[in-house]
Amino acid sequence: MNTIRDFPFNPIAKALHEGKCIPFLGAGASSFPNNIEAKPPSARALAWELAKEWNHPQYQVFCDTVDSDDPATQERSLRAKIDCENLMLVSSWFEHSVADRPQLDEKLRQYLAQEPLSPNDLHKLLARIAKQQPMAIITTNYDDLIELALDESGVAFDLFVVAIDRGGAKASLRGAALFRLAGQTELTPVTAEHQLLDIEIDGKKVRLKRTVLFKIHGHIDRTRETDDTFVITEEDYVSFLGRMGSGDSILPVDLVTMMQSRTLLFLGYGLRDWNFRVLLDRLSRSRVQQKRSYAVAYDIEPAESELWGARKVAVFNADLNEFVPRLDAALTQTPSSPS
Repeated sequence: MNTIRDFPFNPIAKALHEGKCIPFLGAGASSFPNNIEAKPPSARALAWELAKEWNHPQYQVFCDTVDSDDPATQERSLRAKIDCENLMLVSSWFEHSVADRPQLDEKLRQYLAQEPLSPNDLHKLLARIAKQQPMAIITTNYDDLIELALDESGVAFDLFVVAIDRGGAKASLRGAALFRLAGQTELTPVTAEHQLLDIEIDGKKVRLKRTVLFKIHGHIDRTRETDDTFVITEEDYVSFLGRMGSGDSILPVDLVTMMQSRTLLFLGYGLRDWNFRVLLDRLSRSRVQQKRSYAVAYDIEPAESELWGARKVAVFNADLNEFVPRLDAALTQTPSSPS
């Protein structure tokens, strides 16, 4: 199995410097370093808080059985705990059983839009690269830590947000996306067929002229509550994964074009996550030539690593707490050059 010692730090550092590598940030990218307590809530913690506050039926089961010595009752307690930590399940229950979508969005905002947190070393590292070379960054996180890091570094960037949850009065926009040009304050609806990116094409080379951030599970906007959007309930994920798996337009066409010639670097994803699997499958089918992707994951099983290796994803068993400083050192040692 590949370990951190096997990771090609220098080639990836060079590709990042040249804008030829696209980082994909999963939940783990915002949940480190280990010694900092002020972090966005994990999906499990967020689900537990919702289940506890609104007395999810399985939360009551857990409370009634947690201290039991009976093996069968202990199993019920464990299943109840697992259900209460399932954010998709709890969010769907919240929306359809005890409240509604506006109340769910409001509750999520209370948890996610607290006092701004500080970007971590990975966010700052990517912002430093973007200051020298425009790049694309893709994340499934709702938090605004990468935006804060880019702002703090003075990096102008465009913002693209998937908005699967737009329904009701905005039903005509359901499944659409939101887009904001650098320097603007308001997200506006677009479709994936729009030419969104500021790019130039030289032969077979596609160059970004300005950094762009893609938030494919929605995001929280601290200054404009109406721009909040979340892919969070079971229904949201069915719609999102269905659109991705069918090849329906959910990613901008110019992003797909650009990704055909880029190395993909997945950071902080669980390899068993269906979002990761469907997303990778969709991206693979969009490529003219299969390029090798890289994933840094912690505590993975050998069989999983072999499976993803067969899909041209080189998996490295490494903790981001160790990986990010090593990548930072490689970036410092690798001179930047234009793409």
